[in-house]
Amino acid sequence: MRGLIYAGSGGLGWLKRYFADTDPYLLKIVNKPLLEYFLDLASILKVTELRVVSDHSTRSMEEIFGDGSRWGVKLSYALAKPGDSLKNVYLKNMSFCKDQDMLLFNGFCFVNYDRRELEGIVKSKQSFCLGDEQKRVICLKSGCSLSETASKPQEQVPGLSVSEINSVMDYYRLSMSILKHWNKFYVLPGYSNQKDTFLGLNLIYPNSSELVPPIMIGDNCSFNKFTIIGPNSIIGDNVIVDENTIVKDSIILDDTFIGAELDIDSKIVCKNHLIDGKTGDMIVVHDKILVSQVERGLVVSYFNYMIQKALAVVFLLIQLPFWLLFFITFSLILRKHRSSWLINKGFKTIDYLGPHRLNQSLWGRFMLRLSLDKFCLLWHVLRGKLILVGNSLMPNSAAYRKLVLDLPVYTPGVFSLAETVEITSTDELVFYELEYVHNVSTRFNLKIVVRCLLRRLIKGYRG
Repeated sequence: MRGLIYAGSGGLGWLKRYFADTDPYLLKIVNKPLLEYFLDLASILKVTELRVVSDHSTRSMEEIFGDGSRWGVKLSYALAKPGDSLKNVYLKNMSFCKDQDMLLFNGFCFVNYDRRELEGIVKSKQSFCLGDEQKRVICLKSGCSLSETASKPQEQVPGLSVSEINSVMDYYRLSMSILKHWNKFYVLPGYSNQKDTFLGLNLIYPNSSELVPPIMIGDNCSFNKFTIIGPNSIIGDNVIVDENTIVKDSIILDDTFIGAELDIDSKIVCKNHLIDGKTGDMIVVHDKILVSQVERGLVVSYFNYMIQKALAVVFLLIQLPFWLLFFITFSLILRKHRSSWLINKGFKTIDYLGPHRLNQSLWGRFMLRLSLDKFCLLWHVLRGKLILVGNSLMPNSAAYRKLVLDLPVYTPGVFSLAETVEITSTDELVFYELEYVHNVSTRFNLKIVVRCLLRRLIKGYRG
């Protein structure tokens, strides 16, 4: 059996209003993109080849789903004209559909299914059609006409039905229903250590906080003291919730910061958009409730600024004899290449003193344990080009420029919070950059410096 998913964008103006930066078919429902539910169902129904046809760019889909090997299907992509009907798309892809049993998905909707009752659909020799003309699922057996099958009245198929999503209220109700009642029917992200509880990787929360099921929490989340998360809450990836805040019956989407002393009830929060899940009313928050709305650069108090400069002088004096002893010989061996390093700072650093280059030799690794790669950067602190503790230093490349634009602020420093842990993905880096911006203080900066130096000295560089 083959499958065809027509991911058309007709009638989705409401989605653009609430989630303007998200491809409709990548909108997460209980922390999982809508399109992934289609792929899961296709895999369960023994579909071997699947094609996604869209009337807009498929690039973001391809980046996430690739060739479909993760689902055991061969996945391809094609484009359609805006306004094309399912019949037109079917005919344009006739070479893919001809003489095959076909499973067709049409439009923005959610397919409800119970994995335990789908075996009969695979064995059945009958075609069927679920849903209305714009949003439907069709099982078309080889030799059957699409027009005739689509014109049949909606049928009852055990374990399979279609739910329409015509508004943000529908989206909210569907998400809550899956979390509370249907979570056992689907493959949901995260691990479960108790009933109705799904937890992602790298979750940080103190003993004073409380998680109340049913609950779904994504990767790289941090909850501060005395927070209560749940019941009936869906928390996306890279979410920070500040102290004494309650989140219940709500959806917090990826990359969102929730401030302190708040009661989030029956809401959808998407960065700086606060949406009532029951009425659809939306406000755009322009204060510090959400960290994504901090528009100015990171403000360092005069006291903090002077402390950082004083510490830079201390580090320079301590490192100077080691620098003279080890660097002079080291510099005679290597040529002095220079390359653009920092974004938006307009100065260069010595290429062969980059930690990744130093980490390739025994000599370089010894210099890294003494943090001598930081020596030249400390002079920039005294000149006012850098701060001692700030965001991570990022190479001046397209990928990192995009990442910086996604951050609420970017003020690079010699030391950073991200250096105190082992970073394995860009999402983790974003998480720690957001956490630093939220917690910045003189005391927090001093902790970061100590942790960086000790980690280097004891374990060596692990970037």
